[in-house]
Amino acid sequence: MSVYSVSNKFLDTYDPFWICRLLSLKIGTVTILLFLCNAFLKAPQSPMLFMMFTVIGTMSSELIPASSKLKKLVTFFTLIALFAASTLLFGLFSYFRVGLLVLVIAFSYLVLRFMAANPKVAAVPTLMITWGIVQLGGGAATDFTAVANNCLYFLEFSLMGAITILCFPDFNANVFKSGFIRILEADVKNIGNPQFKNSDASVLSALYVIHSKLPFLPDQFTKLYEAIIQFQNAFMRPHGLSAEEQLLSKSVLSELILAVNNDDLYALDGDNPTKIRACNSAVYDIFSDLVSGYNQCKA
Repeated sequence: MSVYSVSNKFLDTYDPFWICRLLSLKIGTVTILLFLCNAFLKAPQSPMLFMMFTVIGTMSSELIPASSKLKKLVTFFTLIALFAASTLLFGLFSYFRVGLLVLVIAFSYLVLRFMAANPKVAAVPTLMITWGIVQLGGGAATDFTAVANNCLYFLEFSLMGAITILCFPDFNANVFKSGFIRILEADVKNIGNPQFKNSDASVLSALYVIHSKLPFLPDQFTKLYEAIIQFQNAFMRPHGLSAEEQLLSKSVLSELILAVNNDDLYALDGDNPTKIRACNSAVYDIFSDLVSGYNQCKA
């Protein structure tokens, strides 16, 4: 299976919700652009500082919720500006030992006071302070000419991140579908298990992931999410299903998993759904609502 497949037997073990694959592909893309950019630009110092900030900002554009590419760009350039400000300020004060100490204390207090309380950007203040101090070990911009040069290089390298954000495909649907498959797999495994509860950790994790992606997806995915919740509440509880009905239900869900992975429509007109309808029409209706919610995402 391709790395772009919604489900990959090997990768699903380590990345069940497609999040690491999304970040890896985006980081790989911006890294290639950064090295191409560096091939034509000669930075006044090691380019790793500029590259690292660009990669962190690009990755954060996916981790910090943003409902459009424009908002992702605003998030990206805001982070780049904050990182650049910390390194440049620390560099300018690096010759003044007492002044640098006061600046580090004041700067650390302000960014931690006003940013660390927000869980969406809680890690940003630590990165700003850490990189601001690390670059004091060598190559810091200590005069306004060097600061101006570094600002230009921050801008030039950050444009590679902006291009990545604008041109990178939207894989949020893959994350959603991957979470959906994890729920279906848990259902197949636990059909007929009287001890199974919808509060199972694997199901709750998958529901949290797919719910977090709803603001970035069309309304049809919200309807599918509601259909998944209804299915879990209606079907994944003790029903007293016969052994045959359990087997048929597992087959139907397995076929649906395959359809989701292949990005195909699914129709309840095969042998297994027909047998389910003949054996237990109530269970068939529950399946029908779930499949209808899924097929609407393909319409």
